[in-house]
Amino acid sequence: MGSIVLFIFYGSIIFFITASLIRVKRCVNAPIHLNWEVYKGSSIYEQKDWWKKVKPNYNSKLLSLLLDILFIREFYYRNRRFWYPLFIFHIGIYSLFLWHVWLLIYSIVGNIDQASGFFGWLWGSISTFLAFLGGIIIFYLRISNQELRIYYTPIHYLKWIFVILTLIGGIYAVDIHFGSNMSNILKYVKEQVTFADFEKKIHPSFGPALHIFFASLWLIYIPFSHIYQVFFRYYHYFRWDEIPKERGDRIEKKVKEYLKKPVTWSAKHIHPRKTWKENIL
Repeated sequence: MGSIVLFIFYGSIIFFITASLIRVKRCVNAPIHLNWEVYKGSSIYEQKDWWKKVKPNYNSKLLSLLLDILFIREFYYRNRRFWYPLFIFHIGIYSLFLWHVWLLIYSIVGNIDQASGFFGWLWGSISTFLAFLGGIIIFYLRISNQELRIYYTPIHYLKWIFVILTLIGGIYAVDIHFGSNMSNILKYVKEQVTFADFEKKIHPSFGPALHIFFASLWLIYIPFSHIYQVFFRYYHYFRWDEIPKERGDRIEKKVKEYLKKPVTWSAKHIHPRKTWKENIL
């Protein structure tokens, strides 16, 4: 059983890195899309003479990206009722991520015997509580909202259940298996990272093995989830959005090249055997 968990864990890491690189590479190498392909609703394109407006620079776009990711800004303006639990959940998740980074770094370079056990346990416990509380409320709001059931696919309900189970698995590992002892947790992390005790990798205890199994499944799921869609959305925002085409520039050359390609789908207003340029004209 331990060998299976070990194989799944390291296999999921390799899979996560490989799948992520493939998806990012496909996104980076994607052609410049026409406006009607990537149009995202109300935008600057609806304004008169939008190309004469002051274009946001890289720093302002980066700031906007960070505000959206850290504070879930779209939900704040569009659905305040969902924003509160979503914000609580994401604060907990971000804090848990940083807590795991701290565990990894401190277990290698820090003095484990002199580690601040209460501080580390309190940090992890508060982060887990926030993520758990936000996840429970979000799940309840999702299943109790009749309108959202039309748009919310079954996988998203399962995702929130799995989030809650993963957090419960973490609580079991930290507070029951390790007895809330941060020194023991740091020693375990160090042994896993440095391969100091390979026996524990082959024959892991139930608590750590359960948590590692949950983490492995997340690594497999994330490259195909909506989480990566956030990256692709912002990559488009940085690369293409709100950039006016000027005569003879790189965008015009690319667009002319792509307009010569045939349309691969059909509709009442589209002729699939003709090129994009022929369909436009």
